[in-house]
Amino acid sequence: MKKNSSKSARGFTLLEVTVAMAILVIIAGSIFAVLRGTIAEVSVLSEEQSRQQEIDGFIELCRKTFRMLPAQASLEGRVRQDSGAVLPEILIRKAPESLAWGKVEDYDTISVIGLRPQIGGRFSLGLLRVSAPKNPAVDPVVASKPEDWLTLIPDVSQIEWRYYDARSAMWMDILPVGSGRPTAIEMKLLLPGDEDPLVVVFWVVPIEAQAMVPQASNPPTPNP
Repeated sequence: MKKNSSKSARGFTLLEVTVAMAILVIIAGSIFAVLRGTIAEVSVLSEEQSRQQEIDGFIELCRKTFRMLPAQASLEGRVRQDSGAVLPEILIRKAPESLAWGKVEDYDTISVIGLRPQIGGRFSLGLLRVSAPKNPAVDPVVASKPEDWLTLIPDVSQIEWRYYDARSAMWMDILPVGSGRPTAIEMKLLLPGDEDPLVVVFWVVPIEAQAMVPQASNPPTPNP
């Protein structure tokens, strides 16, 4: 009898299996690296977009607030020292509905735009709404608690405010109480990683223009 001349099937050798596995590992690693890079780029882009939305939202908030101040509203611009940190602040009085969220119940509310220290030497730009203290010697900002602040922009290097006085045609670094309403307010916002600050100028509605519009008186306190 003749033996079968066809070649019998043979299995893969250990070397062939090892080479195949090495190729699969290389391909899988390349795919993982591409996916990881794509995810990182998407994450960075999403963070940048979110950051820009925070900045744009704050600018628009300031623009509307300063443009729609009621005639009785008063502004104060000051620079406060806290544990060696320089904290510029804008205080808005007699404008309870300005920068308000939710229902306004306290018509002696003071709105404050200012910096709060963060861990690591940076600041958060926040909004504080607090009742005017009965004792004039009490600073409502100093007496506030961290949880009273609403964070608008986190991770800020510094912010500067300047106030334009049309009578003297000069920019002022501070705006004392009772000094009148400025014509414009300049903001310089410096963010981490930026060499130059973001500069925005806001127009402030003059009192004369608001005086032409009848102002509603504060509603009486409802009876319990």
